[in-house]
Amino acid sequence: MTLDFRPHSRIAPRVEQVGAESAPVIVIDNFADNPQALIDHAASLAPFPPAAQTFYPGVRAPVPMSYVQGVAAYLEAALRAAFGLGDQAVKSGGWEYSLVTTPPAALSLRQRMPHIDSTHPGNLALLLYLSPRDQGGTGFYRHRRTGYETIGEERFDAYEAALKADLEALGPPEGYINGDNAIFERTADYPAVFNRMLIYRSRNLHSASIAPGFAGDPDPRTGRLTLNLFLHFRPRA
Repeated sequence: MTLDFRPHSRIAPRVEQVGAESAPVIVIDNFADNPQALIDHAASLAPFPPAAQTFYPGVRAPVPMSYVQGVAAYLEAALRAAFGLGDQAVKSGGWEYSLVTTPPAALSLRQRMPHIDSTHPGNLALLLYLSPRDQGGTGFYRHRRTGYETIGEERFDAYEAALKADLEALGPPEGYINGDNAIFERTADYPAVFNRMLIYRSRNLHSASIAPGFAGDPDPRTGRLTLNLFLHFRPRA
């Protein structure tokens, strides 16, 4: 299926700085001109298969490449400016419709904590909210023991060691994280506004803000549907 991206006539972007580390986050309201077409396409792919080789607590299905290429071309200049990426080469690193479906009691340990997708500073996550109602946006976090809000390669081993010490001292958290707990402090929270795009570095500690008692819905028309893209920027050879 061909599904091409066109921006909404009232598209409204802004760049914010999150936390003590002032990590840039781009928020774009009224992103796509026809988000319903995305919902309809996602529904045509249901039921989605489980997410493989990932900590994502749900199911995923592929987004058409024509749409991925259109979004990347439209946003490329803004991403270079906001994240200081200069003339680095860019490639797509993944593109899926995603539905959170895992009940809180069935989460793995890693799924109960904020996470990163990559330690590389040139990896960006792009998240488009497609649920007609707010079923949980995205929160950004600071690890209390280390003070880290982003986990680059140089911090990874120290962070993992500190996190292990936290779990031994405090015990594992329960359910989805949705605010402060003994191990993490939330630095920002963005509601899941319909047709809002959120863009951030993949190394930012983040998590879906899922309320207690969440019942995962696998139907793209009524569940917590998002469109997730990952773009990788690297120095040119």
